[in-house]
Amino acid sequence: EEIEQFIRKYYGESSRSDSVADALLARLNSTLHRIKAMCFIPLILLMTCFVNNVRDTPPDTISDLFKSIICLTVKRHFEKNGVEMEIVSFEDVLRLCPRLIKLSQLALDGVLKDVIIFHNLELSEDDHFGLMNCISFPNVFGGVTGSYHFLHRIVQEFLAACAVKQLPVEEQGKFWKERLVLGYNKRGDFVLSNSSYEMP
Repeated sequence: EEIEQFIRKYYGESSRSDSVADALLARLNSTLHRIKAMCFIPLILLMTCFVNNVRDTPPDTISDLFKSIICLTVKRHFEKNGVEMEIVSFEDVLRLCPRLIKLSQLALDGVLKDVIIFHNLELSEDDHFGLMNCISFPNVFGGVTGSYHFLHRIVQEFLAACAVKQLPVEEQGKFWKERLVLGYNKRGDFVLSNSSYEMP
């Protein structure tokens, strides 16, 4: 299977690597079947291997996977800037980085308007915690203009979901009702009947 081949290649060929790969594959085939169902997406599989490698345990859910990636990215951002922070959980990130709420709102605004590149933002590197990249280029006035984008659309969508979670319950329900169109496939399974990028 392609997933197994990727995992074995990711961890290399030492005996320790084989045991780590075997352990991850065993967990994916038993308790982590929801994660495995998403591992056909190369980025999800890569992130799962990365988190498993850094934390010595794979994430239990897709939400845990994204939280772990954000924790590791923010921790790396602080280390790169010579700041030691104890970041073990997503709650630590929210506590240490209150501006992440503003960043989550920016992510949500982008999802609502189908925007992945943001112009005219007044952001410093400390405002995005390594979760965004800046592309700078000279403008017609002789200055420098910067455009920002999240590390990946999937990071933007997860942060947008975090912003939706902060809304009152009624607004959360309205948000999801407008965007999730539910239906049944040919086998009779309950599924989303349109993609997350389409509006009803």
